Amino acid sequence: MKKLSIILLFFCSALLQAQQLKVSADKNPAIVGEQIVIQYKINDEADNFISPNFKGLKVLSGPNPSTQSSYSFVNGKSQYSSSTTYSFYIKAVKEGIYSISPASITIKGKKIQSKAYSLKVVKGSEKNKAQQKEIGDNLFIKVEVSKRNIIVGEQILVTYKLFTRIDLQNTELSSLPALNGFWAKDLETSSRFKRDVIDGIPYNVATIKKSVLTAQKSGELVIDPMEIKCSIRIQKQRNNRDPFANFFGGSYNVQEEFISSKPIIVKVNELSTAPTNFKGAVGDMKIESSVDKTNINANDAITYKLIITGTGNIELIEPLTIQFPEDFEVYDPKITDRIFEGGKKRSIKTFEYLLIPRYKGNYSIPSASLIVYNTKNKRYETKKSSKHDLTILASKNNEQESGIVNKQNVRREQKDIHYIFTESNLQAIKERIIHQNLFYTLLLLPILLLIFLWIYNKIVGKTDMSGTEWKNKKANKIALKRLKTAQICIKSNDFDSFFEEIEKSLWGYFADKFKVERADLSKETVSTFFKSSNIDNNIEIKFINLLDECEFARYAPESNKNAQMDKVLTKAKNIIIEVETALK
Repeated sequence: MKKLSIILLFFCSALLQAQQLKVSADKNPAIVGEQIVIQYKINDEADNFISPNFKGLKVLSGPNPSTQSSYSFVNGKSQYSSSTTYSFYIKAVKEGIYSISPASITIKGKKIQSKAYSLKVVKGSEKNKAQQKEIGDNLFIKVEVSKRNIIVGEQILVTYKLFTRIDLQNTELSSLPALNGFWAKDLETSSRFKRDVIDGIPYNVATIKKSVLTAQKSGELVIDPMEIKCSIRIQKQRNNRDPFANFFGGSYNVQEEFISSKPIIVKVNELSTAPTNFKGAVGDMKIESSVDKTNINANDAITYKLIITGTGNIELIEPLTIQFPEDFEVYDPKITDRIFEGGKKRSIKTFEYLLIPRYKGNYSIPSASLIVYNTKNKRYETKKSSKHDLTILASKNNEQESGIVNKQNVRREQKDIHYIFTESNLQAIKERIIHQNLFYTLLLLPILLLIFLWIYNKIVGKTDMSGTEWKNKKANKIALKRLKTAQICIKSNDFDSFFEEIEKSLWGYFADKFKVERADLSKETVSTFFKSSNIDNNIEIKFINLLDECEFARYAPESNKNAQMDKVLTKAKNIIIEVETALK
């Protein structure tokens, strides 16, 4: 009995230990202005993490979740373990003792809390302050804006550049600027550093982001700061006793710093009183139209193209209202575009319609009109396409000779109802063809068969595979299908294409899954649809963080990229599986 009590005591202690939410800090005491990492770790599968209150401390980033799991199979027994760590990057702006309230998390429906944590922050030395100032002078983000006073619908080019005179080991996006009130189009940028001299001081400069922004509303719109986490390599002091280490460059410490750009204010003015049919086109544009045939038989197809060329917000222009002849069957247009630098350079957008005339006669397609506000001369301009006259011959099948009359002839007769039969050949059924009992049996048989098949599938499905296993298997197939191209990039060691394919796969998966148009894709859209679908906040954070990681991975050194590829592919697969499972 005594041995049993000891065993139960050890078992309960281990269970309690496994379900503790532990809190730790990488620096305590810390120095004013120094970056501090606070971590909360749980050795079990959990969800619904609630952050603590960092009152008096500046939160730079977080919570940033990371999960580790392991599976072992020894002597016929399998063992699975999992742990999740939530990291916060914080900074203290003044000295003192800060009390961080407990964080909480839910495990199997049970809520557990961490302990409150006390962090001591002391005043730094003059040397430390000088070091912080030196970093700020030698590592910063500069934002260049083409114009700061525009009108609604007008475009501006925003370029983010990283200036450094410091040896960087890696850079990682911490937060993207909010673009409320703008439609954004990201442009391709080069990840290579170039030399630039500012006020006689040389810098290594890389363009980290370039976007064309189109103002969607008036007022003073703010482009919030972009924040980047930089890993700085700082060489240790030389050791006179170790000449070999000095000869090979010595060793380095890695210091992490968060830098951010300044907020940008853009003044957006309302357009002057617009004409009735103005749809928001702003720029310098013209339109042209063409048809591939002007003389054809009825029921043959005609291709009508409307082409808009020029500069401005061409990408946002919707199909125009065109008064096609009523006797034409008109299909939705096929839209193609070639947009250069978001419309800042001459671009082309084409609307291609398929038209099928049903009756012979002479028809015309009127010119289409597009009202454009020209930012150069600051006035509205009406652009018109060509008018097209068509001659439609009789159909090869001679439908008109068999009594079919077109809509134009019907309108000329000015009658309310046409060609309704006044006599019929209907006859009363004198006796039942099928006996009443047989009729009801045949009517109910398919319904009973469907119920039987549904019950059978439920029973067999439970026997062969559990619901969770089936969901995970299906989600795994979806993830592998989406990431097939990225796996090919790993084999060919194509670093840049790999991260681009991962990002495209995630955006493509989200757009297809939630039926979102490509033009509406953004981080805010992800957040909106995840919340409306009741997807856990941690999954949303991981999804967005992975998109950010892919976007900025190309700025990392080549050696570091090679180490990231397998890890990023696993992350992408897991996040798609998590979203699929959450939606079931």
